[in-house]
Amino acid sequence: MAKRQPKPPRPVPSRKQPEPTAALRRALVAQKEQFVRTVAAKLLTYAIGRGLEYLLGTLEKLAARFEYLRAIRYELRMLPHLDRVQVCTRENKDYLASFLPRLRGKLQEGLRAGIDTSRYQVSTAPREPDTMLFLGSFRHTPNAVALEWFARKVMPHILARRPGAKVVVIGSDPPPKWAFADLGDALECQGFVEDIREALARYAVFVCPILNGSGVRVKLLEAFAAGIPAVSTYVGAEGLARKDGEFCLLADQPEQFAEKAVWLFENPEKAAALAARAHEEVVANWDMAELTRRLEQSYREVVREKRL
Repeated sequence: MAKRQPKPPRPVPSRKQPEPTAALRRALVAQKEQFVRTVAAKLLTYAIGRGLEYLLGTLEKLAARFEYLRAIRYELRMLPHLDRVQVCTRENKDYLASFLPRLRGKLQEGLRAGIDTSRYQVSTAPREPDTMLFLGSFRHTPNAVALEWFARKVMPHILARRPGAKVVVIGSDPPPKWAFADLGDALECQGFVEDIREALARYAVFVCPILNGSGVRVKLLEAFAAGIPAVSTYVGAEGLARKDGEFCLLADQPEQFAEKAVWLFENPEKAAALAARAHEEVVANWDMAELTRRLEQSYREVVREKRL
């Protein structure tokens, strides 16, 4: 009798997450590939475990903890059967390997997120002073959590130093206008826009105050490619920046995050130099053409191994 395969874990509830997404993922993971068997691991164990404190309600937290345990069991049983396991970041790779050290040789990082950098031009026009840009779909819970934290805990510190500062929020399904009415004109929700490049070229600082979740933030790749100076939490910049001031400024505490944003306002030349380093990094290592080349090389290596 064939050994029964474990059922894939269910996704932790996110805002307005369509059920077909989960069904498609289960179907893809269950499909036995005939050639190179790879999986782009979403690392439910990693993402769920980091975000429990931001979930609302006791039942939601209990459900997430249950799915966390199911995810550990499922991933650790299924992943060894694959030829390669592609993860977003080094942190993802180390996390999986801490459970299954023998899996390390199959783990590949940095192949699951990229952009076409040729679509983004670094603007030479002056940026609007004392403006910030927050980008993200609010169907994704970490974006909603991030905006709440930034608006409630970071903005008051920024406004104390720069009373005319403003953050522009762009993304689908934004919070209602009254949600942050106390900030007045200091927070502007524009909702969905067709082309984000105009905003990336217009505003002075990009903020990425992500507190939970996992993976490489494509929004930060876009900011790097467009040459807008950025400040992020360490989680927000995971996989892209580990050292404060290398490609962006990093801070996890509200007061420090605000201080970094104000520093970028007050030091435009140094901010531009920071953004230039970030631009070079994304073009060299995160362009889709380069990622495609590396993916092809990886698949060819697997095929050669199978033929030995």
